Amino acid sequence: MGVLSRFRRRKTPYRAATEEEQIARYVYLLGSLPASVIESAHASAFADVPPERRRQMFEQLRPFLAESERDAAAEDPTVIARLVRRAEEHRARRAAEADAATRAAAAPAATAVAVDDGDPRGRFDGDPRDQVDTRAMLLQVGVLTIVANQFLLSSSVAAYFTVGAGSLELASEPGWVGETYDPGLGGFDGGGFGGGAYDSGGFGGFDGGGFGGFDGGGGFGG
Repeated sequence: MGVLSRFRRRKTPYRAATEEEQIARYVYLLGSLPASVIESAHASAFADVPPERRRQMFEQLRPFLAESERDAAAEDPTVIARLVRRAEEHRARRAAEADAATRAAAAPAATAVAVDDGDPRGRFDGDPRDQVDTRAMLLQVGVLTIVANQFLLSSSVAAYFTVGAGSLELASEPGWVGETYDPGLGGFDGGGFGGGAYDSGGFGGFDGGGFGGFDGGGGFGG
């Protein structure tokens, strides 16, 4: 089989990705990439979001602004990406705290008294950061599709899997990761998703109730 034929065979699963598959792949990478790569890729993706939508995102993320950033431009995609990173880190901490409280409550009474200092919900009350759900925000603002698309096409993600640490773990990744980013399987093609035009419409079959219905781990292309 010629090189060109092998190239076409390898690239087909990537180019055939549906909107739902793109979102699933995006969600998978959010759970597996280093935070620094995610922030950089988000900055690139947010740059393709219309300014008025970026302003809406900025307002929802305002609880994560540092004092030194109070005058930051609401349309700055780099700032928004940084705020999203903080929001995701905060959400992960809260989830870990809630999990620890649940395990402590299930432990013997003596142990529970030693590790539990009260109802964890009481500790969360009054913190506006707890009300921020970045993934729900993307859906609400109507930019999830374009963000997922541009995130997957970003040079940051491509570099991670081609020359960065991710290149050493490609064999353990879902098949679509190698087909998308491994230069030995055809290379990274920025046009694979059919362009980056903004779509202000809906998300097709996407379940607006959350991201849990998508399995980005291996259901698409291997």
